[in-house]
Amino acid sequence: MKYEVKLLCFMKRIVVLLLLMHLPATAQVKNSSPCSKPLGDVETFAVVYYANRSLDQLAKFNMVVLDPANYDSADLTRLKSMGCIPIAYLNVGEVETYRAYFSLVDTSIMLSPDPNWRDRYYVDLCNPMWERIVAQERVPEVMRKGFCGVFLDFAGALEEYPNMDSCAVSLVRQVRRVEGNGDIIADGVRPIIQKIGNYIDGIAVEGLMGYYDFHTDTYRLRNDSLEDQRSTALLSEAKKFKLSVFQLDYAAPKDSKIRDYIIVRSRQIGFVPYVGTIELDTLFTNTITRIILPQGSSKKFPD
Repeated sequence: MKYEVKLLCFMKRIVVLLLLMHLPATAQVKNSSPCSKPLGDVETFAVVYYANRSLDQLAKFNMVVLDPANYDSADLTRLKSMGCIPIAYLNVGEVETYRAYFSLVDTSIMLSPDPNWRDRYYVDLCNPMWERIVAQERVPEVMRKGFCGVFLDFAGALEEYPNMDSCAVSLVRQVRRVEGNGDIIADGVRPIIQKIGNYIDGIAVEGLMGYYDFHTDTYRLRNDSLEDQRSTALLSEAKKFKLSVFQLDYAAPKDSKIRDYIIVRSRQIGFVPYVGTIELDTLFTNTITRIILPQGSSKKFPD
């Protein structure tokens, strides 16, 4: 009798396993991968590095780049249930001394202070310790939390230390190996796009049109010809590797005219724009509203 009961239980388990194996592949993906929306379908995104508890406001965007320290798994699940892609911001070009991972850092890998931001130091990208911290600690942590991918910000490190280009390439490739099919958006990587284009899903570019001048503490617009040159180069690189380009520009908090102008120009080129303040401490919704510029003003800076 005992033998028959055990045999019956065993057969039931076999039947269940067989049923699971024959479920349609699409059903398995749908249930197990809420991050299946490709970045190529993203038309609006926002970058907010402060704790915005209004998830309904964030979910109005197709994608949001968030400071992972400010959101838990329940928040991310809620955002994904509303069709929003949460991406974790990771500064990989600098050590931020206020982060939890700082306890793992040997200060010998810190090169020089960032002149514009307190408690941030350019990091030696060639040091194996940094690659381990990023690829084995920080990236797995945010992916386990429920983020759909990472926003790797090299924070000007490759401009300050161009001799680290090859090490930055190695770091991106290592993140791809660890992350698997998660999204990777890379910021500040123009010098190495040709070498990492096949390992990432998107490029981020900051201050393409509107930028913040740290020397004068003012927001400015770039020269039109310079903007065209950079935009053309970016578009060519993006098309070659089939990458989305996310444009993060800056404007004064109350300057809606400039903000709308940048958004329209960016979309005309084929980029996905967001215009915030330099602190990225306010959520602006200009990109999810319809913007109409005056006739003939699409290429002309507003007065």
